[in-house]
Amino acid sequence: MKERFAKLLLGEDMSGGGKGVCTALAISNAITNLSATVFGELWRLEPLAAQKKAMWRREMEWLLCVSDHIVDLIPSLQEFPGGGTFEVMVPRPRSDLYMNLPALKKLDAMLLGMLDGFRETEFRYVDRGILVADADEDGSGAYPSSSFGRPSLRQEEKWWLPCPRVPPNGLSENARKKLQQCRDCANQILKAAMAINSMVLSEMEIPDVYLETLPKVWIGTV
Repeated sequence: MKERFAKLLLGEDMSGGGKGVCTALAISNAITNLSATVFGELWRLEPLAAQKKAMWRREMEWLLCVSDHIVDLIPSLQEFPGGGTFEVMVPRPRSDLYMNLPALKKLDAMLLGMLDGFRETEFRYVDRGILVADADEDGSGAYPSSSFGRPSLRQEEKWWLPCPRVPPNGLSENARKKLQQCRDCANQILKAAMAINSMVLSEMEIPDVYLETLPKVWIGTV
């Protein structure tokens, strides 16, 4: 972890040449890579593996610990032991972190909790190779479609994804209602995360150096 933190603080440039990116971007890239590692191959509605869940929580805590030191100084009244008060400056998390970071952590916990709810389901997943083998045994020569009415396997581009299967009579009313509730909840979580992202970007100050590097567009007059 010392080596990884050193790499982050040096902007992902261990050569010492000063060609690394800023620390904030390095941490952002690290979080993106961690997300791809943990959730990149999650193709089923099922609980996240305990090892990956522990890895996600542990390393996110490490990456976000730097935010504990991003503070604003605000005035606060302190009392003398013998009476009277005096004003001192005390640290408080920067306003954007103070507001948004707990909200993002709550959204993250809601998503993980939603996945944990898919422990005993009426549907299951089958490898696509098994479906192809079953079709060959039937002698139909056609690939079966999934239980959710998707096109045949020949027409699907992402052939490596697992195929969901439901009982012959379909899902029960309770199962359908639960899936719909989870879908609605996931949509609300996405909207909330996108709103936080848009708000943070809108409040960001754009450095003049960045604006100067943008390509110049000349508009001629007719």
